[in-house]
Amino acid sequence: MPNMTDDVARRILDAVCIAIDHKPASAKTFSDEPFSDLTTYASWGQDANDSTKRVTTRTRAMLIAYLMFSGGRIPYSGIEVGGKWFRPDKWIAGALVKNGYALADDSEQVFVVTPHGWSLVAETLEMLSSGIGTTST
Repeated sequence: MPNMTDDVARRILDAVCIAIDHKPASAKTFSDEPFSDLTTYASWGQDANDSTKRVTTRTRAMLIAYLMFSGGRIPYSGIEVGGKWFRPDKWIAGALVKNGYALADDSEQVFVVTPHGWSLVAETLEMLSSGIGTTST
């Protein structure tokens, strides 16, 4: 669990999204309790959602933020941050799984970032560091 308040986590989310997607994060859902209704990938409701097949700058930004808070294993019930739980955006989670950037592990109730997902992070950061900016893929 990161040693920070949810207010600091929100600031980090916004800063990462502004740097990559050029606008603040739109999904910053925190709760005092874990999200107990999200126990399987199916409960995220993304199987029939075709719009999550596209990876955008928002997907890239949110993945980097999730990794900062989770280290690459994103619990379905939310990432614990300062005694609260941050739920990843359902559309982003669907995009990560559908594009092979993360695997949904129902046995452990986590999304696990794949080598392909880590490569997306490297590509995104390389684009930022070179001054090119980021583009949707």
